[in-house]
Amino acid sequence: MSKGFHYRWLACFFFLGLTAMGQRAANEAVRQTMQQGAAAMTSGKFDQAVEAYTSVTHLQPGFAEGFFNLGLAEEQAGHLDEARIALEQAIHLKPSLRGAHLFLGTIAYKRDRYKEAEDDFLAETRIDPHGAKAFMWLGVSRLAEDRPEAAIGPLDKANDLAPGDVDTLYHRGRAYFLAAKDSYAAMFKADPDSFRVHQVLAESAAEAFRAEEAISQYETAIKLAPRQSGLHESLGDQYWTSGNLDKAAEAYKAELEIDPTDTMAKFKLGSLDVVHVNSAEGIPLLRQALQEDPTLRDAHYYLGDGLLDLDQDAEAAHEYELAIAVDPTDDRAMTSYYRLAQAYKKLHRTDDAREALANYQRLKAQTQARQDSRRAQIVRKRSQLPVDDSDKLPDSVDK
Repeated sequence: MSKGFHYRWLACFFFLGLTAMGQRAANEAVRQTMQQGAAAMTSGKFDQAVEAYTSVTHLQPGFAEGFFNLGLAEEQAGHLDEARIALEQAIHLKPSLRGAHLFLGTIAYKRDRYKEAEDDFLAETRIDPHGAKAFMWLGVSRLAEDRPEAAIGPLDKANDLAPGDVDTLYHRGRAYFLAAKDSYAAMFKADPDSFRVHQVLAESAAEAFRAEEAISQYETAIKLAPRQSGLHESLGDQYWTSGNLDKAAEAYKAELEIDPTDTMAKFKLGSLDVVHVNSAEGIPLLRQALQEDPTLRDAHYYLGDGLLDLDQDAEAAHEYELAIAVDPTDDRAMTSYYRLAQAYKKLHRTDDAREALANYQRLKAQTQARQDSRRAQIVRKRSQLPVDDSDKLPDSVDK
């Protein structure tokens, strides 16, 4: 983020100062001069604004907002020493003045005085505990001091106060990244042969969609820690992503031997059983997983496939309906509509089958462009399994 500030963000402080002047000043000349300064700031004529606000401080030397606006004008004009002096005088006159410590902090930050900046930003957060910018800049100053872990707290707070602010999101992401990097570096230094080293390398490769490399690193980690929970499941995910479903199933079974309570491993193994047309074994696993975690939307889809395979068509239709209900517009809903049309057809619900197929075709047309640019399906979340490519599904359930 630039060390400068855009005037649109500063404008609220100038006009707040002008309002306060209107409440407190009896001198009409002061009021008019404040207006002149605000107009000059709005038009980017910062030197003229400095002249106007300087006149205000001479006409009414006890008016804190006058010194505050003078400080902001000096800062925008590039006169940082003068800006600091004016802002310090504003704080002397009114210690609770909102924004003064914030801008003093930014001046210190521009001069690489990060500890001094941090102190001012902390002071501002005490005066205005709901000011997102002060918390953001407190995090930024700590990042500049190479203290990413200490930066995370205030940046999280800034994000809570102003969700969606792109500057905050950038610095917050950077803080988390640097903190993680420091932690991993310490881990490598502490024990370069630890299974954790290979685990983090595997996770990094998986995030970069390098499935074969991830598989190799997970296998090495498992050799070093064969009973470590989570490793076999993660390995199974990568086998599924790369299309090796037999080895994926073996990995999930190994995970359940280590931890029989692992709901995700039950869900994934049950889903693979259904894919392998072993529905009789997959259905109980899927039902158990859903009982333990009713939010597993994909489990409804695969349970529907298993039930349809066993000709339990009414139950299958119900599971597809549950899968669609979570989000009727996404890729999983698209494939669920197709399966639902098949189930309705077997139940001789012709009109419902026709409607479900129409919804499938509509969603397929809407997602075609997106799928053209993202052909490979990956496991993006621990509970999200690959979705069938719509190009491989026929447009009619008769095929």
